[in-house]
Amino acid sequence: MSEDSALALLHLLAQEDGQSIHRVAKRLGLGLSELQRLLSALGSDPRFDGLDLVEQREDGDRTVLWLTSRGRQLCGTT
Repeated sequence: MSEDSALALLHLLAQEDGQSIHRVAKRLGLGLSELQRLLSALGSDPRFDGLDLVEQREDGDRTVLWLTSRGRQLCGTT
């Protein structure tokens, strides 16, 4: 996982929470598979020892990314 990509993702969601996974991938210049690996590390899935900073929610047929309360606290957007 690239620390720069992780920080960019957190910064992006701190500015505008609730963005679609496709929009985030495009804005960060990442492929979906690369973003999914990043989300595994930043998410809450215990299989990957995630940091519980970002959560994925289903909104109809799209996946939307949100900061968790821990993520908002880390980014100072509580």
